[in-house]
Amino acid sequence: SSPLEANKGKTIAFDVCALDNGLENPGFMAIELFYGEADVDDTGEAAADAQKMLTYYELDLGLNHVARKWSEPVDNGANKLIPVPGGSDGPGGVIVCCENFLLYRAEKHEEIRCVIPRRTSLDSER
Repeated sequence: SSPLEANKGKTIAFDVCALDNGLENPGFMAIELFYGEADVDDTGEAAADAQKMLTYYELDLGLNHVARKWSEPVDNGANKLIPVPGGSDGPGGVIVCCENFLLYRAEKHEEIRCVIPRRTSLDSER
């Protein structure tokens, strides 16, 4: 399949991390938010509906260019990425830190969600 265009304007990158792909092409993931529609919407609806995306990029060493391989919605509370060892050392992918829980995400792997233990004195909405 042909690669997607990697450069994308009007996008905020909240975090970017390099992935361990062993001897395969280098890859990295990013938490991104496209704000193009919110920039021109005076009502504020587009800003309220904006969705963060977890995007996987790969550097093709043969063609010497970066390609966006896939992009999936992620919780809007996502703010930090932690790489998981890959190649022959582990499954690869990332741990996505969100408000109150963690997600494990990797290509061709089901999402795993882990709730962070909370104090009973905290509000349930927080």
